[in-house]
Amino acid sequence: MFRAIAKSRYLVPGFLCFALAFVVGPVGVASGVLAGAQGASVAGVLAAVLGVLGLLIIASGLPPSIEVELVDAQIRAIHDEIEQIEGVIGENVKALSSGLGEQMVAVEETARALKSMAISLEAISDRVEALSSSAEESASSILQMTATNHEVAENMGNLGSSVRETASSIEEMTYSIKEVARNVDGLALTAEETSSSMNEMDVSIDQVQSNANETARLSEEVANDAETGAESIHKITDEINRIKSSSLQAVSTISNLGDRIEAIGDILNVIDDVAEQTNLLALNAAIIAAQAGEHGKGFAVVADEIKDLAERAGASTKEIAQLIKTIQEETKNAIEAVERGASTVDRGVTVSAEAEAALKKILESSRQSTAMVRGIARATVEQAKGSKQVTDAIGRIAETVQQIAAATAEQARGSELIMKSADNMRLITQQMERSSQEQAEGGRQMTSAIENISDMVLQLHQSHRKHSESSDQTLAAANRIQELTRDYERRVRTMNQAVERLRQIRFAS
Repeated sequence: MFRAIAKSRYLVPGFLCFALAFVVGPVGVASGVLAGAQGASVAGVLAAVLGVLGLLIIASGLPPSIEVELVDAQIRAIHDEIEQIEGVIGENVKALSSGLGEQMVAVEETARALKSMAISLEAISDRVEALSSSAEESASSILQMTATNHEVAENMGNLGSSVRETASSIEEMTYSIKEVARNVDGLALTAEETSSSMNEMDVSIDQVQSNANETARLSEEVANDAETGAESIHKITDEINRIKSSSLQAVSTISNLGDRIEAIGDILNVIDDVAEQTNLLALNAAIIAAQAGEHGKGFAVVADEIKDLAERAGASTKEIAQLIKTIQEETKNAIEAVERGASTVDRGVTVSAEAEAALKKILESSRQSTAMVRGIARATVEQAKGSKQVTDAIGRIAETVQQIAAATAEQARGSELIMKSADNMRLITQQMERSSQEQAEGGRQMTSAIENISDMVLQLHQSHRKHSESSDQTLAAANRIQELTRDYERRVRTMNQAVERLRQIRFAS
């Protein structure tokens, strides 16, 4: 019976440990690849120990000669060793998992950076190709431009000779035109001075006439405005007088109202006295009704009602008295305000009368000024007619002289402009000759520079192509590293699951 119990007790754990040896073996291989020789040795030891432990436990269940206590001691020793190895493996798995996480993030960031760099390299490649095409086109254009510059330089030499001959002929013609222009300038100056003086006098006469007409118009407007203002002030005075009359009537009405209110106050005093007496009578009636006993109850009720009515009448009388007092105060204030308004109206009447008198004086002065200004305007018109005739005659003379002077001056200016143009043409021709020579030299230098640029662009294109190939290889390597890292991460998760399963089996046993 004991042997059967021992056999059934240790046979199942033995097979479990033997099976775990096959699980931990591959895990040890994976950890050896990822963590190095140390991880492989720990996992290998664990697999060996579990295998031996399984065989011992299985063997302990088969031969009946081995004692149960000895097997228990061996199992506890192996159990402790497994627990230590399990702790070491767990710590290594945690460290390996953390390192793989960081490595995975770094690999992904590197892959993204390489992809971005590959895209940038493709864009740079397109630009380098475009630059190469542009350099070839520029070189062709520069060669054509250099040939054209040589032809322009030859033609500019011939043009310079023709320009110098033309400039000499223009100088002789310009000298003759200037002599004629100086003779006409004296006559034109005298005519201009005389015409200018007459024009200034005409302007002054016209200005005087215009000012006189404007002054007459303004005087008439002032007179009309003064007359209108006097009528308006007269109307305002009438309205102020009517306001004054209305104010006096309002004062009288308010005073009468105050008297009526005082009479109402006297009546309220009488009503108040009657209410007090009624209250006393009701009190006496209540006393008498109380003395009468049962027969006086009805009379007592009537006495109470009378007392209540008397009290309410007294309260209402007091409220009315307070209202009357308020109305009397407001009436007094209204009377004072109306009296102040009447005083202001009196001052307004006085000021209006003074303004009306001043406007009448202004009206009289404006009429006199208008008459005098009209006389000045008529005299100015006559003077302007005579001056106009003189000005017209001088104007015709000056116009003729100006036409002659203008024609001569225009001819002189034209000759000067032609002379300046000839000089400028000569200078420009010389500059163009120098520029064409410099341009030809610059074309040669530019051709050499473009050839150098083309060579540099070609070298850049070749270097960029090699760099692109290296970048593609680097990107492929980064992708391979990323795939391997993910595979290692899956293996670590498998190892972690195996350790967790081992822990569960240990706890279950």
